[in-house]
Amino acid sequence: MLLLLTTGALGCWEQWSEDWWPQMKWQKAVQAYERVQFRDQVAPFTPPEGAVAVDAEPPLLPQYDPGVDALVNPVAPDFKSLARGQKSYETYCTTCHGPAGMGDGPVSMASPQKGPFAGVFPLVTALGRSDGYIYNLIRGGGQRMPSYQRIPPEERWHLVNYVRYLQRGGRP
Repeated sequence: MLLLLTTGALGCWEQWSEDWWPQMKWQKAVQAYERVQFRDQVAPFTPPEGAVAVDAEPPLLPQYDPGVDALVNPVAPDFKSLARGQKSYETYCTTCHGPAGMGDGPVSMASPQKGPFAGVFPLVTALGRSDGYIYNLIRGGGQRMPSYQRIPPEERWHLVNYVRYLQRGGRP
């Protein structure tokens, strides 16, 4: 009886042979986007070298490049566009530029609570600039302004329409 129990207990012990009892504890852990060897491919989940995304944006232009003026706003400044632009403006821009675009947001030194950032410009300083310039500035950032490439391209154009709306004193 003791021999039967001993043989049965050792026979069920899976840790003595990885080939006979492959358990999850021996499987290889792979982190997200980690390059792994899979059959004959080094990284099977990445696009091939030289591939261009079908929805890729054109390269970012330098801030004072004359090509930024050639960018044309494809979105008409209608009520729906202004509403979408206002939502994006309140999400990304109000903290620095303020609700009316006067450069008096909560983190600006021009605000009543005297925030940490100096030199936040009112939106009227870009009144003479093209829509493409404002779009490119939102996309790539400026000297003190961070880049907002995380905003989708179409939303940036709605944001340009709303900035133009604020520059005219809230008049369409």
